[in-house]
Order: sequence, then C-alpha cells, then structure tokens
Amino acid sequence: MECGDQQLFYVEGIFIRAYERTVDVQVKGETLTFTTNEPMIGFCAGDDVGVAFCEIEGEKKLISMERKDGSALSYVNGEYFADIIFIRWVNETSFLFDMYRSPYRDYEMMTTNESFLCERGTTMTVLFVRQDGKNILKKVVAK
Repeated sequence: MECGDQQLFYVEGIFIRAYERTVDVQVKGETLTFTTNEPMIGFCAGDDVGVAFCEIEGEKKLISMERKDGSALSYVNGEYFADIIFIRWVNETSFLFDMYRSPYRDYEMMTTNESFLCERGTTMTVLFVRQDGKNILKKVVAK
C-alpha cells in the first residue's frame, strides 16, 4: 500500500479473518478492518499479530502484519516471509506448499523460475510475493 508522507501507526491484536481485499484484527475489544492490495494468506484466526498501517481518508491501509508467536510469517508491502511445507512439484516451475502451523490443509501453488531438489514435508523459509492471486517465489532463505 502507498502511504506517501502519511503518519504510520502500529497496533497489536488478534487476527480474526481475511476477505478478498481486507483483514479484520481485534484490538482491545474492537474490530479494526485494514485494506490490502491482494487477498492475504497464511494467517489463522486467533493468531497474535502486530500490524503497521496508515490512514487515508478514514481507510486503514495495511503496510505490514507479523505473527507474533510460532513459525515465521510476516507480510510487508506485498512480500511474504514465511515458513512453508513443501508438498510436491506440479511441473518444472510450480509446486504445492502448505503454510506451516496452519490448521487447514488448503495447499497453495508457488511459481518459481527454476526447480530445485526438495522432498515432501520439507520445511523451508521463503520470501515470496502474490500477484494477481499467484504466489511467486523470490528466494529460498533456509531449508
């Protein structure tokens, strides 16, 4: 999200849910709704999160969100830094993965420029972006 020279704010709360272009977080008993550029993935209801945002014309624009406990999961300006579980290759440049610690087994597809050796169930830390609903791997940080 673009905030220009707007003041940034930071709150901590409990992640409630994600919609198409918004996320809800409960902060001190109040539900705050933040707008996003892409649908968010990986965060689960009940996650303790820290949220940075700016407010433009009464709209809270999400800049970053980070899970405060458990496995790595953060979102900053369109990029995710996350622990994921490798499931399997679909083709030479796409593989299925699951977000680590998620209670759901809704596999996501990741696109990469080149394949690499990886066994099913391998946990790895990655940097990726979401563009037009697609996950695009930028870097494998650790495996």
